[in-house]
Amino acid sequence: MSRSSAAPQARATLCAGAMGIFTAALALAPSALLAQGNDRPIRLVIPYPTGGGTDITARAIAARLSEALQQPVIIENRPGATGMVGAAYVARSTPDGQTVLFGAASEMAINTSLYRKMAYDPRTDLEPVSLIAVFPLVLVSHPATRPTLAKVLATARSNPGTITYGSIGAGSPQHLAGELLSAMAKVSLVHVPYKGSGPLVQDAIGGHVHVAISSVPPAVPLVASGRLQALAVTSSRRATALPDTQTVAELGFPGFDFSTWVASALPRGAPAAMVTRFNKAFVSALAFPEVQSTLLKQGAEPVGSTPEQLRSFIRSQIERSDLIVSRSGLQLD
Repeated sequence: MSRSSAAPQARATLCAGAMGIFTAALALAPSALLAQGNDRPIRLVIPYPTGGGTDITARAIAARLSEALQQPVIIENRPGATGMVGAAYVARSTPDGQTVLFGAASEMAINTSLYRKMAYDPRTDLEPVSLIAVFPLVLVSHPATRPTLAKVLATARSNPGTITYGSIGAGSPQHLAGELLSAMAKVSLVHVPYKGSGPLVQDAIGGHVHVAISSVPPAVPLVASGRLQALAVTSSRRATALPDTQTVAELGFPGFDFSTWVASALPRGAPAAMVTRFNKAFVSALAFPEVQSTLLKQGAEPVGSTPEQLRSFIRSQIERSDLIVSRSGLQLD
């Protein structure tokens, strides 16, 4: 796809209920509309450590984003509190176009269902820019015991409280996916929270957690090298980057469907013209073949959306997480 062609389209089937198919196609802006840059660097704030799915996706797009905006783009990782540290930092920033959130489902939707008090409200304190990509989650384990999902669940069923699963943090999409699996399988799995996908998969490699529920990007090279074994993906269809890995639904749990996503946002109060400029820049960057290829190989599916489509999408995600949290009884404060 050329730079002047339509933005990438993606069919993203997410968790049942408020989700469904999200598709967006945007005409790319002429370069003259984006030529408003200056020498001041733009900080692309990622609310997670390096090495995770959100971080990998941001780094895949950063160079083309810088080119579209005609400004330097600096990656700034601000992890903590399931993404809320970085998101709150952006929400409190001056809306001058120098600070941009490159966030994920937790800090932009799920946390509103889990926390009674937050330092920001993603519905009012952030200006949606564009949905960037969606990707399934994958259950991985150390390959030494030749694990399968069936074996893991059978052990958990016969020995309650002995099987651990790791996520990138309490209340994260990975955590909710694990709770959904526990409920559907009628087993007791012990949740172990981490501060990001990087530390999570490293502990899985070391055998310190029985199963890691990870975003696909950081898991793909580890599965390919044999350091981890993929047990199942959480989406309704198999992941492009892991075509031989069955879905949880295929392995005996019809209807199981849970994917996550990344999106961009500016601080509240960013002028409409600024939001439009950043939207066109992100969509333009996503249109480059090498960006699409990198994301697809890592398991992320490029999307692109208008700001209003993203705003509506976030609302639907909050409704979905409200439903899952209320059913599970999970509350973090």
